[in-house]
Amino acid sequence: MSKNDKQKQTFKITGMDCPNCALKVEKDIARQAGVESARVDFFGNVLTVVGEGLEFDHIQRRVRLLGYNARPIDQSGPKRTSLLIPDMDCADEERIIRKALESIETVSRLEFDLIGRRVVVEHNSTASSLLEAIRREGFEAKALDPGRLGLESPVSRLTIWGVGVSAVLVALGAVADIWNANALLIKGLVLAGVAVGGWKIGKKGALAALRLRLDMNFLMSAAVLGAMVIGQWVEAGTVIVLFALAQLLESFSLDRSRRAIKSLIDLSPQTANVIRQGQDIEVPVEEVRHGDIVVARPGEKIPVDGKIISGNSSVNRAAITGESLPVDVSPGDTVFAGTINGEGAIEIEAIHVAGDTTLDRIIELVEKARAAKAPTQGFVERFSRVYTPVVVGVAVLMAIIPPLLFGAVAVDWIYRSLTLLVIACPCALVISTPVTIVSALTAAAHNGVLIKGGVYLENLHRIKSVAFDKTGTITKGIPVVKTIIPVNELNKDRILELTASIEKRSEHPIASAIIRRAIESGREIIPAADCQAIPGKGASGLIFGKKYYVGNLQLFEQMGVVDARIQARLEEIENASQTAILLGTSEEVLGIIAIADEIRTASPGAVAELRNLGIDRIVMLTGDNRRTSEAVGRAVGIEDIRSELLPDGKVGAIEDIKREFGTVVMVGDGINDAPALAASDIGFAMGAAGSDIALETADIALILDEPSKIPWTFRLSKKAYGIIIENISMAIGIKAVFVALTFMGAATLWMAVFADMGISLLVILNGMRALRTG
Repeated sequence: MSKNDKQKQTFKITGMDCPNCALKVEKDIARQAGVESARVDFFGNVLTVVGEGLEFDHIQRRVRLLGYNARPIDQSGPKRTSLLIPDMDCADEERIIRKALESIETVSRLEFDLIGRRVVVEHNSTASSLLEAIRREGFEAKALDPGRLGLESPVSRLTIWGVGVSAVLVALGAVADIWNANALLIKGLVLAGVAVGGWKIGKKGALAALRLRLDMNFLMSAAVLGAMVIGQWVEAGTVIVLFALAQLLESFSLDRSRRAIKSLIDLSPQTANVIRQGQDIEVPVEEVRHGDIVVARPGEKIPVDGKIISGNSSVNRAAITGESLPVDVSPGDTVFAGTINGEGAIEIEAIHVAGDTTLDRIIELVEKARAAKAPTQGFVERFSRVYTPVVVGVAVLMAIIPPLLFGAVAVDWIYRSLTLLVIACPCALVISTPVTIVSALTAAAHNGVLIKGGVYLENLHRIKSVAFDKTGTITKGIPVVKTIIPVNELNKDRILELTASIEKRSEHPIASAIIRRAIESGREIIPAADCQAIPGKGASGLIFGKKYYVGNLQLFEQMGVVDARIQARLEEIENASQTAILLGTSEEVLGIIAIADEIRTASPGAVAELRNLGIDRIVMLTGDNRRTSEAVGRAVGIEDIRSELLPDGKVGAIEDIKREFGTVVMVGDGINDAPALAASDIGFAMGAAGSDIALETADIALILDEPSKIPWTFRLSKKAYGIIIENISMAIGIKAVFVALTFMGAATLWMAVFADMGISLLVILNGMRALRTG
């Protein structure tokens, strides 16, 4: 069964009021017969199910059993068709195509990707009607298969040969002109060169003239024809050759940007080794199903997101997360599609399969971000819409006024006006911003940072304050046993064994920390008998007939067994930002286990680096108690601590910070901090790999829990914005110089083409420096 033959249904879920509820629904539905993937958008309360032979009534019943209601969503709405337009070179041509598609009544939405020469159309018509509307404007287009991004090069061998033949013919014409050959020979050679190298430009220019449009092709065609009319045949041919050559080089340069995102797509393997009916068989990756056991041999790419169930190895995740070294993995660890297995064979239970993996979602987010325009890009495009008609108007006046009013030589001023027409082309200016944005977004994706659009990339450098959540962001969010303190005759190992035995069946994070420490220490954990929870205080259980208690200070104070010595130990633990768990009987305290949420090793460095980058205020927002929060703040270098905050309290704190500093970034885990992330100017979600909710919540998502990526992203933003300003300054500055040289009569047509297309190449190459951000 191919990917396109799978069924897909979405349901509106009601009664689901927490992210954990969403994950519960997602996991339960994913286990049902025929289901290959199930994803829940908690904030939209939407469940999306993909599979083969799905029984939708059964899925609704399963959701109801979990305590919620599910209503199928009608999917007969607009279709999405992706179109590749190889000749869409600049914003002028984008506007032409946009106008053509918007004239179709059934088109509801357009998403243009100028760098990818692609448009995604939401519509209720046929793809052929879209293609016909584009062809009427002089552009070829083709519909892309679902899932294809259209990243292949638009440069054909025929185009390359055409530029080469055109250059040879014009060069022969120039030689003939130098040797004073027959005028008809000169004109014939040049005309042939213009026809071979510029027929496509002329065709588009003619269409633009018929529709009274001032686009790049019209301006260039008018300049070439005008040069021929006034007898500058060789120069007219030179203009076409330079223009065609520059467009070719520009296409090759943009291809480098396209290949950067294509390299992400190429990470995913085409086949997978799956264990079915006890045999290891190779199948197309699209046929791997949720729950399948996939085998990854040494050196192979991992085809799915999943959990290792057998084997130990190391995995190179550099292409997705930017990590420089492979990471060791063992049973229970999560691995991602597109990463490379190391020296050991591993078996993986598939959780997210083709079309739904972390890599697929990274590519999808990058593609959407490419289509979203940054603020500077919008300004540049508005400027270009005014700039072109103004310069063309000046060119017309230049050709008319000096000869008519001042008796100047008409041919000289017409030649200057033609030169000005070439300079009126705004392509270099318009391409200056998107090529930089796309390069930076792609560099970020390769380094494990997903930025959802140019607006966030560009605006990040303006941020003056950063607010961090504590648990799971500055700290690891996983409690660990720090120390075990014997109080009476029991040693540390026995204290750990007894405590783990009582906590064996508990799912509390603190219990998990104790059990994990016991397993790591090689302790035998025999579940206690007659275990009973003591709400809000702890638990009790029988071990070899003796009743033991595990719990907090309040539980043992209630039994009256806490003396001054134990109280002093507990104060020391609390001052160290640790939580104390006591073990004892109804007669005495036997031991204390100190537990703490470890601070991430990279957190202090990330905070210090943000200060060096000019962030005026760094704040920590947490629901934890004041003493623990202040200790963590001191350890990482944050002085402004706002503790004991509920989710709405964090939102209020964000609003206060915005009033004081104007802009604020919120860094959280993407689930519990969703309201604060939404209230901030830009939200960072930590550890978004495999988490749909984190990816949907944040404006910027970090694939791994790496605080160091936050200042890295700030640096990327500053670099990208600096490149954008450089590009705009170069494009406007060089054009201004040539306008002045044209008025002085010092500029020639071929110089104008060389300068105009040279600027385009320069800003493209300069913009691509953002790809090298490390």
